[in-house]
Amino acid sequence: MTIRKKIIPYTISFILPMLILCVVWAALNLAPFGELNLMVSDLGSQYLPFLNAFKRFFTEGGENLYSFANGIGGPMEATIAYYLMSPFNFISLLFPYTMMPMVVLLIITLKISSMSLTMYTYLDLHYKQTNWMTHAFALAYSLCGFVVVYLLNFMWLDVLILFPLLVLGLERVWHEKKYGLYCLTLFLSILTNYYLGYMVCIFAVVYSVYIYYLKFERKPAGKNIKLLLSRWQLFFVTSLLSGLATAFMLVPAILGMLQTGKSSFHMQDFLLKPRFGLEVFSQMGLGTVNYDIRLDHLPMIYSGVFVWLLAFLYFTLPIVPKRKKRAMACLLVAIYFSFFFEIFNTVWHMFQSPAGFPYRNAFIFSFILIKLAYETYLYSRLTEDKEIIKKRLILAGATFSILLTIGQFFLVNQAKEEYLLSNKYFLLNIVIVWLIVFILTIKINKPTVTWRVIMILCVSLELGGNLWISMKDIPFGDQNKYAKMYEEQEVLLKQLCSGREDLFRINQKIETEQMGYKEINNGYNNPVLFGYAGVSSYTSTLDSKVQNTLTDLGLYSKNERRFSYVDESQVANLLLDVNYTVNPKKISHKDAELLEEQEIANIYKNKEAIGSAFLAYPELGKIKLKSGAVIENQENILQSIRPLTNENYFNPVDNRHLTKEIDHYEMKGKTSVEGINYLYMPNAIWDNVTYFSVNGKEVKTDLLIITNQLFNLGHFDEDEEIKLEFRLNDKLETTDMKWVSLDQSQFDQLIASQKEEGISLDKGKLGSLSTQVNVDSKKELLYVSIPYDKNWQIKVDGKKIEPKRIVGDFIGIELKQGKHEINFNYQSKSFILGLMISIVTITISVVLIWIDQRKKNKISDILSNIKNER
Repeated sequence: MTIRKKIIPYTISFILPMLILCVVWAALNLAPFGELNLMVSDLGSQYLPFLNAFKRFFTEGGENLYSFANGIGGPMEATIAYYLMSPFNFISLLFPYTMMPMVVLLIITLKISSMSLTMYTYLDLHYKQTNWMTHAFALAYSLCGFVVVYLLNFMWLDVLILFPLLVLGLERVWHEKKYGLYCLTLFLSILTNYYLGYMVCIFAVVYSVYIYYLKFERKPAGKNIKLLLSRWQLFFVTSLLSGLATAFMLVPAILGMLQTGKSSFHMQDFLLKPRFGLEVFSQMGLGTVNYDIRLDHLPMIYSGVFVWLLAFLYFTLPIVPKRKKRAMACLLVAIYFSFFFEIFNTVWHMFQSPAGFPYRNAFIFSFILIKLAYETYLYSRLTEDKEIIKKRLILAGATFSILLTIGQFFLVNQAKEEYLLSNKYFLLNIVIVWLIVFILTIKINKPTVTWRVIMILCVSLELGGNLWISMKDIPFGDQNKYAKMYEEQEVLLKQLCSGREDLFRINQKIETEQMGYKEINNGYNNPVLFGYAGVSSYTSTLDSKVQNTLTDLGLYSKNERRFSYVDESQVANLLLDVNYTVNPKKISHKDAELLEEQEIANIYKNKEAIGSAFLAYPELGKIKLKSGAVIENQENILQSIRPLTNENYFNPVDNRHLTKEIDHYEMKGKTSVEGINYLYMPNAIWDNVTYFSVNGKEVKTDLLIITNQLFNLGHFDEDEEIKLEFRLNDKLETTDMKWVSLDQSQFDQLIASQKEEGISLDKGKLGSLSTQVNVDSKKELLYVSIPYDKNWQIKVDGKKIEPKRIVGDFIGIELKQGKHEINFNYQSKSFILGLMISIVTITISVVLIWIDQRKKNKISDILSNIKNER
């Protein structure tokens, strides 16, 4: 076949899914075909902000591998490795920030189309037989169940693009001893997403066993270990070197993940127990998973009804060798067990049972199923007795119908109805399977291009329809509102940051409706979205020490992946240097601090934010934060900064009286000092509270609170009465409750005395920081509002020093009296270590390739000489 003739089918394999996707996007009214966008779930709260950060790094000149927009400051290697290694992300550089939601849709479209292209490439190069029907199988892979359910997690899709080529390369390793394609695709798979890359590594071993069985079944190694190792040597060496070559990314990513709260193990995740039952057969058809159950559902084994039909046919065709049937059955069962048994599922998911989005290796099952189905198609073409195929097709259709019915029965009747979208999809699947049986039986007698095109159209309608069913109920965002919001907020933030080169933080809130979201968006990653130093974060790579410190200081943390600054605390503003509060709502107790009132937001200047570092007595470095004791922690910190004699900064509310009823609690009390009133109930489950008011005024937080929240109830005068009212749907736990007022007079005196000790950290090139400090008192400890990290290289007067970890997880620097110049530079030791490993690995690989090539040349020369002598 000429190059021109090759290009046409390859182009079609790319364009066909793109056309289907464009039709579905238009039907869903997604921009640019409509007014909606994909700003939902984790895509809106995580992936889009991270894509903005990617664009900002290349277009505006980013920091180094550390960013103060990442929480309150943190390394970015793990975040980059998990979310941002796709080359498709460079498309974002071509468009403005306001269009990023549409860019995401474009990236998803291109990735899915590329999956079809690489699958077509695999089928073409592996089987050496392609026609119009090959496009149907390539399309089935690009729109399989995994893609339909998880396309919003678009950072995973790169591995699916590479996967067919990796399998092709793996086959060449075993059959031809050619390792180039396998090495390259394995390297890129781990590089673009190490999480799914890990799964691909497991599959490579399983698939190699499958190939080994087929290749050496008649020549077993037996007890000859040397022979066995020699056969596996090339696979293991190439796999090891390919993996080690990614160390520059993998080492910091793994070390970063070990710092998160997700690195703990639970024994129940390693039990040999089933995760589901016969209801799994209901997942063979379309209409099985939608947005509402994306976090918890059955395995996505859908790959197209016609694929399942041909898969059943495979095991009944006499022409298929029995050893291939045995091998393929074992391969499918091995992958299926990774879903079925808890222990295997945990191992496949990096020894951590997913907190949502389960069965992330389902694409591997779909690939094997489609490969099997394509082999069935080719075998059926070689079968001379077409009547046998017709009969076996009918048998396959009956098998599919029976299994689907069994699955549906157990889905409906065994308390699994949360996984059921609608019974009408079950009936639709029955109609589809028999329609396909009818078309295929006709096509067998008339194998014309027309019937192949009809078949492709039917498959396209089915796969496209399944995608539409899965996405039609998603609460998409409003693109026009989002673009308008982004432009307005960007202007506001530039105004706040104009003329300032020092490090400071902003607590920004934007209403969900203003952002154009239909579902609640808590704005955890607004700092990353707009590129400023903030006080919130939502990422799978969140450092647990930082999170625990902030929680113990009064910030809210829902789980190990996120924290947010919900209700402001004056002490937290001091410790974190939160200069500005930007909120669309008016904050009554901050009227005196109102800097500017705009249509989109009110801007408040926090007077207690005296600098991103300040000098304090050495006693501050001795403070140990207690878990669940926010008020006590804040009191101890204030006392260490400015000690009081026989007095406290926080004073409990007097004359407290609690009235409890089944569904109603009422608390009354009187303030003992003037100042901000705080409520902290560490054991309360706020899900149980349907209404909460202070003196009759309802308290509504900016995001949903579950527990561990420090509430700022407002400013009250001394001896002012307060009544708190709670309406409940369950018991409210008040054990260890703290209801206190911060003595405003004493706190103001502390701020006034500390202002002279406040220090600004000036930003330099590549994320460096510098400052000058004059120590002229006993305050010889410099508190720095940056999380402690051994990668910070800190020099005082040109000499490198080792900082202390103080106040939970912040940097402390011990100084002597006098003037000092301090410089901060972040150097990732894990990245340097990983880079060295990668360089050594690549060097070794080049040497081994050179040696291998010399051997091949020598053998070629010997054979050539022998031929010439003859």
